[in-house]
Amino acid sequence: MVAQKMLEGNVLWSYDHELTDEKSSGWIKKIAGLFSFLKPLHSHEGNILLASNGLFITGDEQLELPLSNIEEVYMGFDDVFPASSAKNFGLFWQPIRIRSAISRSESQTVYLVINHTGIFSDNQTWFNTLISLLR
Repeated sequence: MVAQKMLEGNVLWSYDHELTDEKSSGWIKKIAGLFSFLKPLHSHEGNILLASNGLFITGDEQLELPLSNIEEVYMGFDDVFPASSAKNFGLFWQPIRIRSAISRSESQTVYLVINHTGIFSDNQTWFNTLISLLR
């Protein structure tokens, strides 16, 4: 079966372990939302494609998340990506958190901000589409 392209755009993203590294992001999380010129918290930038068989990210790092490996999809803030790190405390957008299996005993978590304009993002559209594909 040929995969069908659903959505595509640009993405700012990070692994959870990159955001929990206090040396590089601890103080930024506390004040990033105060400055309008800063992009949301992220370690990587690139393009993202949602197809009927998975999420595919290209850019400074490649990442493939097959739908069959996705264990959890959540949209909102948490301890790793707090609302204080977003402009207006996340009034206009929230990050997408995806946990996926790497192996039977190991998983990875990524945080995505898709098509961020400085104030808004397309995360709600991507979240809804992804959830509908996973059902």
